[in-house]
Amino acid sequence: MVKIYIQNINDISLSELNISKLSPYRYEKFDRIIDGKSKLQSLAAGLMLNDYISDKEIKLNEYGKPFVENGPFFSLAHSGDYVALAVSDKHEVGCDIEELRDCGFIRMGKLVFTENEISELKASEDKRDKFFEFWTKKEAFIKCIGEGFHYSVKSLDLSGERSYVLHNNKKHFFKEYMHQGYKIMLCSQDTEYEKANLL
Repeated sequence: MVKIYIQNINDISLSELNISKLSPYRYEKFDRIIDGKSKLQSLAAGLMLNDYISDKEIKLNEYGKPFVENGPFFSLAHSGDYVALAVSDKHEVGCDIEELRDCGFIRMGKLVFTENEISELKASEDKRDKFFEFWTKKEAFIKCIGEGFHYSVKSLDLSGERSYVLHNNKKHFFKEYMHQGYKIMLCSQDTEYEKANLL
């Protein structure tokens, strides 16, 4: 089962106590960040890993994806005021969260969407929702398979309301959550998803 945890960064503080709880790996990332909001996102992510991944050593694969030997499998994402952590005890998982904001949907989409997706986006009555549906699905998928943007997302066609992607002969399913104007997308071979846990 995939579990999802969502943390509002405004509910935590940059206190010495919280900072002292970070693992050396997370503290190094946190310490390099200058922007206040980004520091809070990094701190929230580190504290969530402490709570739900516990004391397991976090390593990086060849593409930079963090993992722990023999699981649990996890994925972190952040946007605006929220950090999301997806955890699975059985399968790799990818997570993305995006604030539903206005941007040049067609112009941005042409950078990473297929022609079919662009056509579907242009025809959509709610271009913002359709844009972020495609965007978060692609992000969650490439994080799930562990390749990040080394994988050509423009070759991944998600038009036609696809609920899964076939990769290496395995189905990777999507699960969407909405929270306070944010779209959260999960991708995993797992088909069971727990209700979102708001922290």
